[in-house]
Amino acid sequence: MISALIGSVIMSAVTVAMLIAINVTDKALTKVGRYPLTNEEKEILIDAGFSLADIENINQEIELINFD
Repeated sequence: MISALIGSVIMSAVTVAMLIAINVTDKALTKVGRYPLTNEEKEILIDAGFSLADIENINQEIELINFD
């Protein structure tokens, strides 16, 4: 009887740990590819003739990307 109780507690703990792992992974995957432009990328865009307003628009568009 006690072993069944201990087993059910262990199963519950493992289930909660799996759900937490899935949640963390899901949050990480939603942020993939949504990082703002680096300084090197901004320099490349400025050298290509883009203005600072254009670069800010690009950063805003990156934040709005939906990967569903």
